[in-house]
Amino acid sequence: MRRVVKAADLGARQTWLWRNRFRFGRAVNSERPRLLVDVSTILRYDAQTGIQRVVRAVWSELKRRSDKDLEVLPIYATKTQGYCFAPFDFLDGNHASIGSEPVSVRPGDKFLGLDLSAHLLPNYRRQLKAWRAFGASIHIIVYDLLPLQRPEWFSTATAANYRRWFEVLSKDADQAICISDQVANDLRSSLASLPTIRQLSVGRLHMGSDIDASVPSRGLCNGVRNLLEQIRFRPAILMVGTVEPRKGYDAAIAAFEQIWDTRPAEAPDLVIIGKAGWKTAQFQEYLRSHPERGKRLHWLDSVTDEGLCLFYEACRGVFMASRGEGFGLPLIEAAKHRRFVLARDLPVFHEQCVPGALYFSDERPAALGQKLLELTQAGLRGPAPVASLPTWSASVECLVKEVGLQAQQERDGELVLRKAS
Repeated sequence: MRRVVKAADLGARQTWLWRNRFRFGRAVNSERPRLLVDVSTILRYDAQTGIQRVVRAVWSELKRRSDKDLEVLPIYATKTQGYCFAPFDFLDGNHASIGSEPVSVRPGDKFLGLDLSAHLLPNYRRQLKAWRAFGASIHIIVYDLLPLQRPEWFSTATAANYRRWFEVLSKDADQAICISDQVANDLRSSLASLPTIRQLSVGRLHMGSDIDASVPSRGLCNGVRNLLEQIRFRPAILMVGTVEPRKGYDAAIAAFEQIWDTRPAEAPDLVIIGKAGWKTAQFQEYLRSHPERGKRLHWLDSVTDEGLCLFYEACRGVFMASRGEGFGLPLIEAAKHRRFVLARDLPVFHEQCVPGALYFSDERPAALGQKLLELTQAGLRGPAPVASLPTWSASVECLVKEVGLQAQQERDGELVLRKAS
């Protein structure tokens, strides 16, 4: 049955591309620079993960900058239909006016692959190539290269889609915009290993720390309220992230079990905020049936951004046990809330320069348990140092420059945009 569905989707895509092949470069009536922003995934489903927070924050800032000097347009693709225009106010829940008009470009237009659409973008490579032939440029955000580097951490389909996406990036894009220096270095190394090396500009997108600027989801269920009330009276450590292989939850649980057994009076609770992911079904069942579940172990698989911020405030520290990340958004979100952090000793985590951060490299339960006690004690002594952190507004200001548009500036009393030198 799955093969039949895939064959039908393929046929529909080919038909759509053939039917609209002459419309990809149709002249448009616009004198303003146009930034075409891919929001394909979040338009259909907001998974409320870190990448979705990035997409919401960047889009809302770009939308605010869309004026007489710059036209910002959301676009999307599906399994059976190439890139079309999306409603400008899609984040407000307006999906009724989702259109099917193919995106046409003119010279100078810029496509920004903001959303992580590795399962869709390669299907419409022909459309991207047509855009480039008509004078548009292709700019793609690179969140990490982990499905390429460590495919065993991901589903077979995810790894396969990512390889196809990377081929588009390496052969058809004009610019890759990486979310950390580590990702940029990994990308350059991966490109250098290819048989034919082409010139691909590598830029940088700095992550913002202010969740309030990311069009945060609101609301608190009774379970969240009750847990927040419970941890007011006892120390707790927070972990944020999908429950999947690379996040290091196995090592975290072993370390917490060790200190719960040996030093119960000093040991903190563990609060996990993250959806159930892939390749961890047995471990997820272990969490659900754990004897400390609801006592000292708390797993919430659905929490709004409002709730997440309250847990950052309520917990004594934030623990990042992940074995691989493109950035590690909870690090700077924790710093924004002046919470101490314990993170695995990875270069990308050091890159964030979080003040007062602790690091670990030994994940044996006794050693890691001791580090968790140190984190708890640091949090009990008071808040972490004030950090100078980027905002999403500043991040997008730099992004506009990265894609070849100058940031807003005063000229003759007016705000204008021009091409960067």
